[in-house]
Parts: sequence; structure tokens; C-alpha cells
Amino acid sequence: MSNRVDDPGSRGGNTTADVAAILSAIVLPSIERFTSDSPLLAGLPPYTPCPAPTPEPLSRALVARSVYDDAVAALSALKRLEDATAACGASLIDRLMNAAAVEGTALSLDPWQSDMAEVSARVEIATVLCIPEGTAAILAHHSTELLESHPAALDALSAGALSWRHAGIIVDETSTLAQTPGMSAEDLRSFEQRLLKAALHTTPSAFKSKARRLRESTHPESLPVRTKEAFLKRDIRMEPGRDGMSWLTLHLPAPAAEGIWVHCTREARKLQGPSENRTLMQLRADIAAALLLGQQLPRNAESELAAEAGIGAESDTGFGGCHTLWAADGYVDGLVDGVAEDPLREYLDQLDAVRDGMAVADPPMPQAQILVTVPALGLLGNTNQPANLVGYGPIPETVARKLLASSDTFLRILTDPVSGEPLDTAPERYWIRESERAVLRATAGSCYFPNCTNPVLDTETDHLTPWEYGGASTSENQRPACKRHHLLKHFKDDKDKHGRYRTDRDPDRAGIRLRGWTPVSTRDGGVGWRSPSGKYHPPLPREIPPSAYPAWLKRHIDKTLNNAAATDLRDTTADDAPTGPATPANGVKASIFEQILVEYESPHAA
Repeated sequence: MSNRVDDPGSRGGNTTADVAAILSAIVLPSIERFTSDSPLLAGLPPYTPCPAPTPEPLSRALVARSVYDDAVAALSALKRLEDATAACGASLIDRLMNAAAVEGTALSLDPWQSDMAEVSARVEIATVLCIPEGTAAILAHHSTELLESHPAALDALSAGALSWRHAGIIVDETSTLAQTPGMSAEDLRSFEQRLLKAALHTTPSAFKSKARRLRESTHPESLPVRTKEAFLKRDIRMEPGRDGMSWLTLHLPAPAAEGIWVHCTREARKLQGPSENRTLMQLRADIAAALLLGQQLPRNAESELAAEAGIGAESDTGFGGCHTLWAADGYVDGLVDGVAEDPLREYLDQLDAVRDGMAVADPPMPQAQILVTVPALGLLGNTNQPANLVGYGPIPETVARKLLASSDTFLRILTDPVSGEPLDTAPERYWIRESERAVLRATAGSCYFPNCTNPVLDTETDHLTPWEYGGASTSENQRPACKRHHLLKHFKDDKDKHGRYRTDRDPDRAGIRLRGWTPVSTRDGGVGWRSPSGKYHPPLPREIPPSAYPAWLKRHIDKTLNNAAATDLRDTTADDAPTGPATPANGVKASIFEQILVEYESPHAA
């Protein structure tokens, strides 16, 4: 492995380019696959019988052992190289973050702009390394801390004595100890040396537990600090699963998590009964879903039956009634642990089904605003195309029908059966209606910044070409952008946190040009991004569902197009001939595709 070379840089600004050129010139060896039919084994006996002569003649077993040992040695060298590469990466990230800070100071950025410049630098790291922005923030923090405060750990990382994850644990544990009152710089250095010794020949997970025990046993007064830090890391995350399911994970203080678990369990047990076929785990999940969706909890079927038959305690017939047949301890006067019960109206139909001997197995469906794009032909039952839940992906058409059945309003998002493209509303105003914004979100699917995972419902509308420069409020010129990336896009406008141009109050800033993130429209309708460093990030391929339409529709399309072509030939001299789609009495334009559907479905529905 090559020796480490310190490069302090030059004022010409070519240092980073020089390092990039050196790293790009590194060529790793090509490793040929070794199998039982490898040419190295041709003509060799399986093994040499013992006692083997010295030197031992070649055999298939001897060659395999030699390849095995060489692979282990190469993996060990590669591990040291990976660790040294991680140290090099930390130095580059520290250099990048400090360069952003120096540039901000030179351009007299205000505190809010300085924070946004730091965010922009972390986003640059995330897009270059193809990692989440949260991971990039942790990476930047560990890198700057290693370079600034932990030279011994950085040297060990460069030498391959520990991995990047080990180095991050050292930074975190030392930072926790540094916040403990009474800790001196010598205490921190001594603790870091003990951590470096404890990290040798350990896995990151084993070292993490060992480092925590070492800190708490040496400095037990640091436990409250660590608990406080843990409270700051509470979080909620969603991860798409399979077959129309997703994981929703809460990271909370233990007392809160335990209380939620107990509450869901108590409510779930109250719903258990002879006619309830759901398991306790399914009931817990349904209770939690109903509570988080802001819905009311369901009644217990047997409790209502008992009340109607006059069995047990009297029960109020209102939604806040007291059902005692299956009530858990602590259920008094319609309250469970001080929480009023107000059953879900949707479940009344399910309770009637239970009385008729039918099973209730469906989890709660949301009443909050969600975006589901349903192919028109699939909604009519003419094709089996799945619907698309924005932010997740394909869902069965039956689930989409349930969601649409409980919706108060419908948004008209017509997708072409051949191209899959949505029909543009083309508004000629800056502010679009909420329904049009929902259509834009549904067709886009997510924030249009690279790899952004923010929910599309939590986005703002951004003009690619600004309205003041002639940008129209059309689907081609508008994209949903989350708050963070919307601010990043406008960072180069030199505005303060209130959206005011700083040049209005400080004319001397007219000569300052800030760098930032710039969207770049492509010919196929996609949007790429150019970062402050000038690196271009192309748009991800758009996922357009394949065309799917029955034979009858193809015949109607051909017939309609032929009739339209014949009409055009007859009316070529008419200057006042109407063009484009027909406009019904309600003022909503109907496309040719919609006219065909109406023409076909009307006689079939009769």
C-alpha cells in the first residue's frame, strides 16, 4: 500500500483537482474467479497422500489452500486500504465543509444564509456519494471532529487499525464525555487512548457496547448526559415494504413507547371476542393506525349485543358509551386511562356484518388526504392495471376502490392509455388551486430534488423558470419541492430568511454572485440538477406504466381518428372550424379518449 502524502494545497485552487486526478489514476487489480474447473487445477491429482514429500508436489487441494490463503491476505490488505480511504475521505469532507465556511465569511453571509450554505455543502456530499442527507450530515460531523479534535483516532484509521464505524463511535462517546461537568482535556485524551486499545480486533457493534460500558464505568456521572442526548434522537420513519405494506417505526423514550404499547394492547383486548377473527397483533396495529389517522376507536360488537339483550351493566347508546362486557381494568364511565372512547362510525357497518356471522378483517383506511392515481380503464374494470399510491408505488385495484369509495371529492387526473402521460391543466395564473396542486403532486410522485424522500404531500410548488421571467404555471414548468430543497434552489438569489433581497438594503452586494443548486430541464420533460461545484446530476428515469387497453378501445380509437381525419379534409376551407377537445356544458374540457369512454360505457351501463 502506498504511503500517505500530506498535500497542504496551493493558492491556485488546483489542489482538489490534483487529488482527484491522483485518486482517479488508481487501478485495482482484476481478480479472476477460482472454481473447480479453473485452469490452475488441470491435470493435478486431488491431493498428496501423507506423509507428503518435501517439497510437496502440486495437487488440487494444495492449489486450493494456496488460493485460499492468498485471498485472506488480500482481504486483510484491502481492509487496511478501505480504512485509509475512509481517512482520506474524512480529510476531503473536512476540507469541503471548511471551504464552504470560508466562502460564506468572504461573501458576508448572514447567520441564516451561513446555515443554508452548510446545508448545501452537506447536500453536495449526499448527492456525490449517493447517500441520504441525514447520513451525509453525520458523515460531515464525524469528519470535522476527527480532523479537529481526534488526531490519534485519525492516525489509527489511516493506518488501518480501526474502521470508519469505530472512529465514529470514538467521536460520539468522547463528545458525550466532553459534555459531562468537570471533564478536562487530559481526561478526554486518556479516555480516547483507552477506546483506541479497546477497538482493536472488534466488530463495530461489539465495540459500541464496550465503549459505552467503559465510559459509564469510568465516569458514571456521564449517564444523564447520554440519556439527554438519546431523548434528542427521537424520530419516526417510514420504510416501504412488500405487497402493499409499509413499516412505520417510532423511536421514542422508553416510558412513552411502553405507554403506547400498553394503551394499544388494552384497546385491542377490548375488541376481542368470539366473533372477532383478528389476532391481537392485528388488532394492535389497527388501533394504532386509527389513532394516528385521527379516527375514533371502534366499539366492541359483543358489548353492544349484550346491552341490547339487557345483559350486564347498562350501556349508553351514544358513541361515547360504556361497554363493560369486554372492558379492561381501568375502564370507568367511557374512559380508558383517562382517554375518552368515541367509536369509529365506519365500523358500524362492520358490526352489522359481525352480527350476520361475517368476519371483520380490514384495517382502518385513512380519511386524510392521500394521492392515488388510478388508470381510468382500471377503475371501469376494463383492465387489470394496478393503481399507484403516491410515495409508495403500485397497490391493488381493490384497495384503490376502497380509498376512492371513502373520498368526498375526486381529482380528475386522466392518464393516456398509450403514453401514460397526464393531461395538462395549463393554468394561466401564478397561484394554482389546491386541486391542481394535488394533481401536480400525484403526477410528480415526490420532491424533484435528487433522492429526496420527503412525502410529496409535504411539498411546496416551485417554478422551474420563475414567474417574473415568463415562467407559466404549467405542469412542464412546475414541480413539487420540499421546504429544504426549495430554499436551496433559491439560495443563490441572495435573500434573507424572510425572502427579502439583501441588495435592497445593501446596494454594495450587487457585485456578489452566490453559487447554488440550479434545476436543468431536459428534452424528455425531466429535470436534472447542477450543484454549486458545477457537477451535473441527471434526472432519474421516469416510471410510466406500460400501455394497457382492450381491443374494443383500439377499434374505437381507430374509428374516431379516421372520422376526425375525414372531417378535417372536408372542413379545410372553414376558418372558424372549432379545434381541440369538445367542451361540455359544465366547462370542463373532454379529451378524445374521454369521449370514447362515454360513448362506449353509456350503452353498456344501460
